Amino acid sequence: MHAVLSQRRPAFPVSLPARMPLLLLIATAVALSIGSESRSFAAARPRTPNFIIILADDLGYGDLGCYGNTVNRTKHLDRLAREGLRLTDFHANGANCSPTRAALLTGRYQQRTGIEGALGEGARGLLPAELTIAERLRPAGYASALIGKWHLGYHAENGPLAQGFDRFVGHLHGATDYISHVDKYGRMDWWHDAKPVAEEGYNTTLITRHAIAFMEHHQHDPFFLLVSHSAIHFPWMLPEDEPQRIAGERSDDAGGKIGPHLGEPMQPIVQRMIEELDRSVGQIVDALERLRLQENTFLFFTSDNGGIVRQPGLPVSSENRISSNAPFRGQKHSLYEGGHRVPAIAWQPGSIAPGVSSIPAITMDLCPTLLELAGLPLTQSDTAQPLDGVSLKEHLQKGTALPERTLYWRQGDSAAVRQGDWKLVRIHGGPCELYDLRQDPAETSNLAASQSFLVRRLTADYQAWEKSVVPPAGQR
Repeated sequence: MHAVLSQRRPAFPVSLPARMPLLLLIATAVALSIGSESRSFAAARPRTPNFIIILADDLGYGDLGCYGNTVNRTKHLDRLAREGLRLTDFHANGANCSPTRAALLTGRYQQRTGIEGALGEGARGLLPAELTIAERLRPAGYASALIGKWHLGYHAENGPLAQGFDRFVGHLHGATDYISHVDKYGRMDWWHDAKPVAEEGYNTTLITRHAIAFMEHHQHDPFFLLVSHSAIHFPWMLPEDEPQRIAGERSDDAGGKIGPHLGEPMQPIVQRMIEELDRSVGQIVDALERLRLQENTFLFFTSDNGGIVRQPGLPVSSENRISSNAPFRGQKHSLYEGGHRVPAIAWQPGSIAPGVSSIPAITMDLCPTLLELAGLPLTQSDTAQPLDGVSLKEHLQKGTALPERTLYWRQGDSAAVRQGDWKLVRIHGGPCELYDLRQDPAETSNLAASQSFLVRRLTADYQAWEKSVVPPAGQR
C-alpha cells in the first residue's frame, strides 16, 4: 500500500500555487456531491400534501353521469370517478346545509355545536371556540381558504376568518342571487375576507376563479382549500340571466319561489347549473396539473345533502324535476336515504387507485382524514373536542376496511340510525321504520314488525347517542 502511494507521488515538489487548481477541483467536486445528495434527499422526502374539498350544494346522488345520470353531461367529474375512488355509500351529516358544514369543519356531530338546521337570520352560527380543520392544520404550516358559501353565521365576527381560515371569498348567507350577490334580506353578500365587495360575475365562475388564484399563490406551500359552491341551490339561475334581487329590497324566496325561470321546465335549467359546476371542477383539476400539484394534492368532491326533487307546489314530471336522488327514496330535508346519501369521489393520482367503495362513510370523516394525511395526531390532549369521525386514509389508499360503527342523524323530530345494513328511521315523531339497505336500498319494505328486538336495540342506541351529544349550555 505504501509502495503504491509512494510511486504516485510527484517526482518533484509541487508549490502551493501550483496545487491550487487541484484543490479547487476537489472542493468543487465535493460541494457538487453534497448538493446532489441534498437535492436527492429533498426530492425523496415527501412534501406535505395539499387538500381540496369541493362541496356542491343540494346536488343529488343521481345527478352525475358516474352515478347513472344519462342527461347531465359531467365529463370532468366522471373523469375523477374513473381515475379515483367513487364512494357509493357516502352520507352527509345532515339533510340540509348548515349541519353538514358544521360537521365537515369540526369532524364532530353537528349536534355538539348546537347547529341542527339551516341557519336563519337570527342564528348565532358556529362559535369561535369550535376547533375547525383550518385551525387543526395550522400548526403544520397550512395556508387555508374557504371560497364560496359559508352558511354558519351571518356576521364577519363569526365568519371563516374567525374559524382559522386565512382567506375568504364568497357569501355568508345560505342562498344569494347568482348575479347580483344580494341575499334575501336585501344585503350585498359577497365578501373578500371581512369586507363586502360588489364583484361582477356568476357565483360558480367567481368561486372557481378565486379558488385557482389561491392555489397559484400557495403553490409552494401546503394548503387547505374548501371550494364551497352555491350550485345547485336556488334561486336557480344561469350565467346569462338578469339579477333577481336588488340591494335594499327583501325578497322572500323560501323554497325557491323567485327566479328568472319560474313557470319554465326546471330540468334543463338545473342541468346547465350542474354542467357549470362540472366545468368548475375541470378547471380546478387543470390548474393542479398546470402547477404540477396533482400527485401531491388530495381532492375530495361531495354534496352537503340530497337534492330537491321538484319545486314546491308543482306536479311531479320529468320537466319539473330539479335534482335526482335515484335510486333512493326522499330528498333534501328527509332522513330517508335520498336526503343524505350523496355522491363522493376521492382523487389523488399515484396515491388513490381507481375503484368503487361501498363502505359507509360520512362528512365528519373528512376532518380526521386530512389530519392523518398531514401527519397530525387525531387526538389532541389540549382540546376538549374529540373527533366523532374516523380517518378514511387507509381505506382510500389501501382498501382497508373501516371499524364497525353506528351512525346517527337527527333533524327536528325526525331521526335515523345506521348499523351495518340495517337502518332505523322515524319521521316527524311517527312510528319506527326498519329497512335492510342491502336488500332494499330504496327503503320500500318496512321490517319493523318482524324485527322488533332489533328496533328496540337501535332505539336504545339512538337514545344513548342523543344524550351524549347535548352541547354545553352556552352552545344551545
